[in-house]
Amino acid sequence: MDGDRVEIDGGIMEGGGQILRVSTALSCLLGLPLRVRRIRAGRSQPGLRPQHLSGLEVVRDLCEGNLEGGEIGSTEITFTPGKIKGGTHIADTKTAGCPESTCVMNL
Repeated sequence: MDGDRVEIDGGIMEGGGQILRVSTALSCLLGLPLRVRRIRAGRSQPGLRPQHLSGLEVVRDLCEGNLEGGEIGSTEITFTPGKIKGGTHIADTKTAGCPESTCVMNL
């Protein structure tokens, strides 16, 4: 850890998007700043894909957080959560992950 910031190697084990999604969600819930490096390092196309970025943006919006490095292809992000808030959140994954590629969450 870098001070109070949690450091995650996003290329460990299978090195997919799951470690990114789980670590960012936990960061939001626990209020701990996070840095994920080597995102999807072992994949044929390393870095953030559209569905990963969409998920990060929803978590960022959910807790009024700050996301640095949030762009397609980025292999490192820094996330600082804020206060969790409710509301309607819309995520366009730009993939076939949701019907018509858009998920609406009412929290």
